Amino acid sequence: MVVETPRESRVKFAYESESGLFRVKKLLAIGFAFPWAFGFFPSTLAEDGDPLDVLILTELDLPTGALVRCGIIGGIAVKEIESDQAQTLRNDRLLGVPLFRHQDRPPRVLSDLPQAELKDLEDFLVGYQAADGKVVQIVGRLDKFEAEAALDVAARRSIGH
Repeated sequence: MVVETPRESRVKFAYESESGLFRVKKLLAIGFAFPWAFGFFPSTLAEDGDPLDVLILTELDLPTGALVRCGIIGGIAVKEIESDQAQTLRNDRLLGVPLFRHQDRPPRVLSDLPQAELKDLEDFLVGYQAADGKVVQIVGRLDKFEAEAALDVAARRSIGH
């Protein structure tokens, strides 16, 4: 995965394939910061037209542009509702764990994470978008196999694009 936005950042970055650079996309509202590094899977295309999103579950400070080999443990199914209510798009966030040596027992599946931590993440995903006037809904959680299938679909969609 490629890191766009570092953990604890209020600045949301976005990769621009034309320039090969990361641009500052927006500043999150006061009180919001990314709980984990936020990034994307290269060579994928999600339903929203962007590469598939991923949150990288680590306390490490991974800088913007870092390429990190991760295992997928699950995901959060997110529906974005356009302002005219006429169109909804899925914009799921997969959850990945870096494959590093010397880690202290990283989670391997979604159920390894505390339920309160998952609920906090879902609240963040809704809240930081709502602060910008966007309507998003959490429509479920993806287990490891569902998340891996979503990654496969996004990779195939990218090839056919």
